[in-house]
Amino acid sequence: MRKVLFLFFSLFCCTCLWAQKKVKAAGIGNGITYGAEIANREKESYPVCLQVSDLYTDNMVLQRDTPLKIHGKANAGEPVSVSVAHQKITVRADDNGCWSVQLMPLQAGGPYTLSISTGKQTLSYKNVLIGEVWLCSGQSNMEFMLKQAATAQTDVSEANDDKLRLFDMKARWRTDAVAWDASVLDSLNHLQYYKPTVWTSCTSGTAASFSAVAYHFGKMLRDSLNVPVGLICNAVGGSPTEAWIDRRTLEFEFPAILHDWTKNDLIQDWVRERAALNIKYATDKRQRHPYEPCYLFESGIRPLDKYPLKGIVWYQGESNAHNKEAHEKLFKLLVDSWRSNWDEPDLPFYYVQLSSIDRPSWTWFRDSQRRLMKCVSNTGMVVSSDQGDSLDVHPANKKPIGERLAYWALNRTYGHENVLPSGPLFRCAEFKNGAVYVSFDYGDGLGSVDEALLCSFEVAEEDGVYELATAVVEDDCLKVYNTNIKNPRFIRYGWQPFTRANLVNKAGLPASTFRAAAPVAYVTIDKISRMQGFPQEDKDFAKGVSACFAGIAAGQLLIAGGCNFPEIPAYAGGAKKYYRDIYTALIPKDSILVWQRVGQLPQAMAYGVSVSTTDGVICVGGMNERGALSVTYRIRVADKKAIVETLPSLPCTLDNMTGALLGNKLYVAGGNKNGKASNAFYCLDLEQLPQGWRELPAFPGAPRVQPVSAAQLDADGQLCFYLWSGFAAPVEGRAASLSVDGYVYSPAADTWTPLPEVVNEAGETVSLGGGVATAWGKNLIICMGGVDKDIFLRALQKPAADYLTHPVEWYRFNKRILVYDVRLQEWQTIACTPDTARAGAALVICGKNIFCINGELKPGVRTPGITRIAIKE
Repeated sequence: MRKVLFLFFSLFCCTCLWAQKKVKAAGIGNGITYGAEIANREKESYPVCLQVSDLYTDNMVLQRDTPLKIHGKANAGEPVSVSVAHQKITVRADDNGCWSVQLMPLQAGGPYTLSISTGKQTLSYKNVLIGEVWLCSGQSNMEFMLKQAATAQTDVSEANDDKLRLFDMKARWRTDAVAWDASVLDSLNHLQYYKPTVWTSCTSGTAASFSAVAYHFGKMLRDSLNVPVGLICNAVGGSPTEAWIDRRTLEFEFPAILHDWTKNDLIQDWVRERAALNIKYATDKRQRHPYEPCYLFESGIRPLDKYPLKGIVWYQGESNAHNKEAHEKLFKLLVDSWRSNWDEPDLPFYYVQLSSIDRPSWTWFRDSQRRLMKCVSNTGMVVSSDQGDSLDVHPANKKPIGERLAYWALNRTYGHENVLPSGPLFRCAEFKNGAVYVSFDYGDGLGSVDEALLCSFEVAEEDGVYELATAVVEDDCLKVYNTNIKNPRFIRYGWQPFTRANLVNKAGLPASTFRAAAPVAYVTIDKISRMQGFPQEDKDFAKGVSACFAGIAAGQLLIAGGCNFPEIPAYAGGAKKYYRDIYTALIPKDSILVWQRVGQLPQAMAYGVSVSTTDGVICVGGMNERGALSVTYRIRVADKKAIVETLPSLPCTLDNMTGALLGNKLYVAGGNKNGKASNAFYCLDLEQLPQGWRELPAFPGAPRVQPVSAAQLDADGQLCFYLWSGFAAPVEGRAASLSVDGYVYSPAADTWTPLPEVVNEAGETVSLGGGVATAWGKNLIICMGGVDKDIFLRALQKPAADYLTHPVEWYRFNKRILVYDVRLQEWQTIACTPDTARAGAALVICGKNIFCINGELKPGVRTPGITRIAIKE
């Protein structure tokens, strides 16, 4: 025993002595090599514990022109100094050994030496350049190597550029049709999937085995920007989208895809079959695999440790093409997941649309990818169908694809307006005079790639039977027609899995697959008119309010409460005033409302929910100058006097929520619950008042303040609660969020189901947050108002000092009146008017008239205006 202890002690001492010498660190974390020279300055034994991201190696590229955050681990309380390019910052590691510095923005240049030191240890990284850093990811078409490409003979020999740097993360084991042995399976369970790697200069030797698409993307950036460029590639052949998304996001937003993934139909058959073969000999029931949901995020994204990036290019989708609906959700979650990981809510994300091949689902999938670009901000899509191969899922001509990705980056990210970022992208279609007139974004100089007749256009009448059509250029748009189709109602282009469609713009860039249908009006507006007359008894109230309670009582229009900034504007720090008066007005045939004060609420209040019932208007929750409320009141009107009855209070305070009446049950959802944005959902049975409010399953997704809702019959004729949009300010480590999606609650099933996002006539997502909604007829929901999703989200994330000072038009509140058909699950724009472009308005229905009452024209500025929307029979 003594001999064993002696040998152990000797080995320990030798290890400590080794650690005192100058060495190259080779510690592997998730399979990526650290590459720094470690020098201990003192002779005494000291543990080697100074650590930074695995991406910090000699020859690295650091992102230019942005505050540069460098972080890592050291001994608790130990001072850490970081120096590069004439900057030096010293900080002290916290109690957990974590440290972080933020360097001032660095201009493009180098080479430099980056030094990170604790006084006893130094990590020294040499030949460091400052430039542009991009992550290149996806599956096999991104992984496809330069030496395999059609232009390899020329490209490889010319690939020598010391200012183009490559960080090539390759898998240790390809997912070929083999069963892996026990050692591989064990490594996978420890997330050790990628080979060790370091940054290298681009040479013929290093570029040959690097991604062809990524190489050509980087080369064009180098040629155009004339600054160093660093490319990180971690693509994995065959990988599905869900493997690249973090676990928390999937658990929260798409939990169904995590359940028993090897037998889950949401995941492609081929993906599951290949994974099952690879792990055939596994004895661990929880055996992991690169295709498993979340795996590649955990093994290939998290180890990057938020290394500063300029943006991301992505080529993937083949392993999700079986289910475009699931992919539509997954793609949005992927982008959100990565932007959240890098704490960059608008991180550029450019992606490649699938090419053409004889696989039936790919046509629909390509069109889905096209529409996604309008749903996800700061994205751009590259068309690749012109480079497709009818039999090979890996087309060999990768140079145009990489360069087209660079066009998006040059135009959108770097502001090169002279570079067209895309081929023609469908904007809209007008169906008239026996033809279809199609307009395109990036449609200057429309023509055919081969100067032949334009092809692959088809039109159809109501029967949906398509025939080939003639397409000619007329005034920067296309006129598409077939003399046998007298009244075309549908059009499509490139609608074959493998297509020879030939429409291009002046830059020779190809148009995307698309399809469109002539709109059929769900409901028609007869007239939109501004009403005259608003209560004048209180000069402050007369200026107009936001977030008042409103409804129909005793056949009259009723308003109560509300708030405004009557004296000093909000931008100047004015105080908000809340009101309690109740007013009614007879509903006239003309446009003049005559108001009468009929009573008061028990207290001043605003920002709650109000619904009309046959027995008066019910007001729920809200807030006033003293704080949030839990009260519930019913207002009846008799003999020109308001009678206010107290109903059961909510079990919590709730403000800025939404609500709707389903039969005799009142539902409220979202809002600030006890002061925090929530997913709350409560119900009050008006026929069983003594039972009080009942808490129901919270709606999924992000918490929401000021969502919109309505009660409507679903496709099966069941009355359901529909909810969309809303937003939440950042709090307690949770980032700000603005939602455009929706959910429907079925009381019969006691479950929530996702709904399509709100989109306008161009297919662009629209925020209804702060807007209003109401059911119409047996299957429609009419919505209007709401904040602009991009402007308001930026304000939530980091409000500018002058945010409240801009003119009304700058805020771009939603001007569209939108209708959702619950049976078709589709949105339609039926009008566009500034008279409903408000937030915090109230909405009341009386017969065929909809009244939009007051609200904000911009943050802090109210209007006394009331708009009547008359609907045609």
